[in-house]
Amino acid sequence: MNETDEEPGAVVKFTLMPPKFRLHRDVIFSLDDLFVLPFGLDVGILGVAAYFYTKLPKPESNNVSSIFGPEAGSKESEKHPDRVVKCIAHRGAGLDAPENTMQAFKYCVAMECNFVEMDVRTSRDGQLVLLHDQGLERLTGTDIADVRIMDWDSIKNINVGATHPNRQHYKDVTLCLLDDAIDYLLANKVRMIIDVKGEDKQVINGILRVFSSNPILHEYAVVTTFNPFILYQIRKKDPNIVGAISYRPYCFSALNYDAENGPTNPRFAGRLAMQALVRFLDVIHSAFWRWTARWCSVSAVLLHKDIVSPREVEYWRGLGIRVAGWCVNRPVEKLYWRAVLRAPYLANTLMGEPEIEKKVMHQDEYSDPERPIRCMELEKKLSSGQN
Repeated sequence: MNETDEEPGAVVKFTLMPPKFRLHRDVIFSLDDLFVLPFGLDVGILGVAAYFYTKLPKPESNNVSSIFGPEAGSKESEKHPDRVVKCIAHRGAGLDAPENTMQAFKYCVAMECNFVEMDVRTSRDGQLVLLHDQGLERLTGTDIADVRIMDWDSIKNINVGATHPNRQHYKDVTLCLLDDAIDYLLANKVRMIIDVKGEDKQVINGILRVFSSNPILHEYAVVTTFNPFILYQIRKKDPNIVGAISYRPYCFSALNYDAENGPTNPRFAGRLAMQALVRFLDVIHSAFWRWTARWCSVSAVLLHKDIVSPREVEYWRGLGIRVAGWCVNRPVEKLYWRAVLRAPYLANTLMGEPEIEKKVMHQDEYSDPERPIRCMELEKKLSSGQN
């Protein structure tokens, strides 16, 4: 207590001191000491608290099992071996038929492949177009570099099979809308992975609309993206959507990657500052992508095949999360994934699938001795390291 006593009637001031506690004769602390943390620890605690507070709920387990079937090697898989997912047709088996087209999906159905992957992005007028690249140069030979500046009516009749290796069998193949693909695939009971390539509100709202208008899609489709913040926005509004995170090293800075050559084709070649920035983002991404996957409560991770090991598969299985690899095209790789990793894989070709081989071994178009060589040459035309 401090008291001013210079003259009568002076104001008496009180200073309340925090109570002190004695833990030991040499250890005394006050309540203020409880709120003094080492530098950075308070931020870390707040960050962890925010992480768990904003973490999304998991979807219904029935939706996950309906899509992926039983885990290979489980008791359920022994009872229902036909429901175990082995091969997923990447872009609708884009080496065998023009990718992301209705013809590709019809090919998969004809070959009894009941699980496909497709890429979706938006046109200028908000249509959900099945397209992997930002533009149409690779597929059509045209100079259309970005479909986001084109209306659907201006691109819907362009032949996207013009440069395909099997173009002699597929003439006048056009782009496909997500709604049309979903109607066909659901009618044929085909499961699907919807890979969101766009990063705008149109594609997010479009995906949500598709699931809202087709509730059965929750049991048939997985939504995946490389950007966890896009997946978070989708699943936050509809937590019953089964989500997956796709990952490969150097996805920000390089267009391609494989274990032999590392990252190739820089995204910002000639712009050193920008390339350095995205390479730094690669480092951050590689350190935290597992955290962001759990933050989004994903049900699966889709990993580049060159970074997958038995230990990686077991890590995710221990968390109750499925693992699939991409792109597994060579027959010996497919056998490794089936027998050793016992995990599904995404393939650009259905050639080399044991079930498919039995079906087509007597068909003339597959019976010539040059077929293995052609298969290898075709596989080289589509890099396994593309996002």
